[in-house]
Amino acid sequence: MVVKKVNALTKRWLAAAGADPGSPPRSTVLSGAGVWPLLAFLADGADDAGRAELAAAIGVPAQEAAAAARAILTKVERSDAVRVALGLWTRRQVRVREAWLAELASGVHGELTGDVPADQRRLDVWASEHTDGLIPRMPVKITDASMMVLASALVVEVTWRERFTAGRLKAGGVWADARGELSGLRLTTTDQRMLRVADTAIGRVSALTVVGDGDVDVVLVLGPQERSAAEVMAVGVELAGVTDANPIRSVVFGPDLPADIAAPGVSTDTVTSPWPADQLAITTVPFRVEAHHDLLDHAALFGLSHVTTQEPGHFPGISDFPLAVDRAAQDAVAEFTATGFHAAAVTAFGLFGMATPPPPSRVRRVSVVFNRPFAYYAVHRPSGLILVAGWVSEPS
Repeated sequence: MVVKKVNALTKRWLAAAGADPGSPPRSTVLSGAGVWPLLAFLADGADDAGRAELAAAIGVPAQEAAAAARAILTKVERSDAVRVALGLWTRRQVRVREAWLAELASGVHGELTGDVPADQRRLDVWASEHTDGLIPRMPVKITDASMMVLASALVVEVTWRERFTAGRLKAGGVWADARGELSGLRLTTTDQRMLRVADTAIGRVSALTVVGDGDVDVVLVLGPQERSAAEVMAVGVELAGVTDANPIRSVVFGPDLPADIAAPGVSTDTVTSPWPADQLAITTVPFRVEAHHDLLDHAALFGLSHVTTQEPGHFPGISDFPLAVDRAAQDAVAEFTATGFHAAAVTAFGLFGMATPPPPSRVRRVSVVFNRPFAYYAVHRPSGLILVAGWVSEPS
């Protein structure tokens, strides 16, 4: 199942991101779903060593990778809450194989003109337009050596089925030392099944599913205070999505939680209410997180070690022009508010030419000099039609 493969990549990336140095761990946001299809398309066109490494990273055989990428893109495109776009830009020297290009969506292929500032502006506009302005520029920089850019843009926009109200809450845990109160969001609902408590390999974990009004929800996961961000994020993947691994030992939903439950952030009591139904009282914080990820910082995780080496071209299935990856990055943003959740990610791979100049040779040279008046003609080559003709009597 392709979804499991994408989630598995997300899990490994979260573990790597959570293990990055920093105390306390840095806020981050990333989209494995934005990276995975691009890796799959690259695997489809890579050389033998690149295909093997990229296939291992995505968990799908290289010969099935392009079809799997199309399948996952088609799946998310069916959602009213998700928009996805692909972009491909190449220099004229790079003749893209039609068979590989046909695997991408139609109308995605544009040109890199070689005018670096103009190309950068055009790609930045593409990133902004396809993310509602949340990502204002392409995460990779165009250079004189850039021969190809392959990119994806992903936008998620969710409106809560039941909206929160703004308030204040007392800071806890590591926040308590530096803050007294925080801006908070509160929601009281009768749907106690939004809350789950799971026994996992890292201890008891609490997971809240905030329901969107379409087909996208947002899951908030709180783990034991003594556990690292990487550990909690890895377990959270198993609670939020589907993967082949499953370290969850047991799950108890809100209505079945015992009165003396000891779970992160969870307590039970009895209150007076004008409504006869049991309640779930939710308090959280609004947040906005922005992150830039250089994928080559974790090249092995994404299967990019071989295709970045200084060797002859790594993508014969894409073009005869010798190409290698020299840039791979993602910019992402996520915002959780009283009314909903809005997130976007732009992922881009920059490829440069690996051509080396031929050795010098001795050749015969013929010269011509136009240093007196001459005629000129513009000719339509297929038909021989002279389109423009004239005479130069004086040089400019």
